[in-house]
Parts: sequence; C-alpha cells; structure tokens
Amino acid sequence: MADRPAVAAFLDANFRAVGTWTSAALFTSPLNRAMLKRLLEYCPCLFTQIEVSPTARAVVHLCELTLGTRVDSSNVHDAFLIQHPRPGTPAMAYPPREAVRNIGGTIMEFLCSEVLASAGVPLMALDGDNWPRWQMPGHIIMNEGRMQALKAFGGILIPCAPTNLVISVKSEAARERLLYSSNSIEGVGFGFFNQPEEFWTSSRMALFKRMGFSAIYMPDATHSAVMARVVDDGRERHAVNLNGADLYRPLAQFGGDMRRVVGRSTLEL
Repeated sequence: MADRPAVAAFLDANFRAVGTWTSAALFTSPLNRAMLKRLLEYCPCLFTQIEVSPTARAVVHLCELTLGTRVDSSNVHDAFLIQHPRPGTPAMAYPPREAVRNIGGTIMEFLCSEVLASAGVPLMALDGDNWPRWQMPGHIIMNEGRMQALKAFGGILIPCAPTNLVISVKSEAARERLLYSSNSIEGVGFGFFNQPEEFWTSSRMALFKRMGFSAIYMPDATHSAVMARVVDDGRERHAVNLNGADLYRPLAQFGGDMRRVVGRSTLEL
C-alpha cells in the first residue's frame, strides 16, 4: 500500500521492542480508524502501549507471551489462570494498558479456538460476505460474521458426520448454563470448571447425555476429583457417553480428540 512507509515510521516513532515497552502517554494517531484496527489485529502486542481496550485475540496473544509458547491443550488452563491470577499463578507479563471490558466469554472461546488451531484444526477465515470459507480440517467461531445469528447453538462448530459438533465454552462454574447449552444436538463441553460436585452425581451424568453431550473437558485436577468420587460411589457405568467412551475428559485430551474426529464421524468421540 502507498502509505506503508508512513506506517513504518509511525511504528518506529511510537513503539518499542518486547521487554522495553514504556508507559508513554497516548500518542496522537495519524492512522485512520480502519487502518489502526487492522494494525492491532496483526500486531496485538501494541495493546500494551495504546490506550484502547484489547480484543479477545490480543488477550490470548498476551497470555502466550507470558507462557512463552503457543496455547495448546496442555497449557490452556494456565492461560486462563493468567487472566485470573491467584496465589501461585503468574500474572500477565505484558498487560494491556487499558482494562479488558466485558469480553470474558469471547476470550475463552478464542482460547478454545487456539487449542484447536494448535492441534491442526485451524479457524476458517470469513469470505467477502462474512460467511466462513469452508475448509477441512477447520473450525468456525459462531460469534463472528453471519454465523452470529446461530450463536445460541454454541460457541464453536466443528464439521463432522452424521451431525456437526458444537462446542459450548464455559468458565469455572458449570451450573445449568452448560447443561442446557447443548440444545439436544451433538455437543461438547469445554471449560475451566473448578467445582467437581457439579458433575459426579448419576442424575447429572444422565442429564448431560440426554441433552446431547458426547464429552465434557475440564482441568486435570477437577477431572481427577470427579472421577475419584464417581469410582468411590460405584457410578462408572454412568460416566460413559452414547458411544461407550468417557463422558468426562481432561483438557489435555481435547485437541487430539477434535483433530481425530473433524470431518469424520462423531461416533469415534
């Protein structure tokens, strides 16, 4: 583009390298709003120096900088905790200058999306009409483009047969929001659940399956606590899905499972 030298000069004048960022006052941007939006999409680190509330994609990238690696099934819970620090967990190494505003659910969906991309199931791009450009393997975020009209069905869609998989992404508490989010279609739960008592009763396991869940993924500690109680109570036969496989699974298994079934049969899940 013709103004590329001006953009390069603007970046050189106003931004610093990773690790040497300054707290300079907000500069007067010479870029128009659309160009600035594109720039921040390509360079999410700039949210650490500009007084603009970060996007969900930018927050995920800043979590990756803190982890020192890409988000995947093995560390996605760590990435979640970076945004919600507590004793024993690291804070964000390079926090955005502005507060994150009302996008917690979207951030979790992008964390899930990044896990899928790391496992070889990339996010489908939008075409000129804002519909997903279908590819295989691939996944769709239901909160983008024209798919937003179907957001009520779930957060992420993975093409499969005989029915597509719809992933419901939740935070630390499942409650009834997870239970009813599957809409009686083929559903997968993905969350950072920390209340194992929400999962271990036989009635709750029956309800999850009746509502269409094939698998629910949770942090390792929560999964261990749930399954220990299930075994102690002799309820192992309830903790299987309609395919005879585990209903509850650790987050570390999520990416590999989705890569195995994408574009194929959900009967393998």
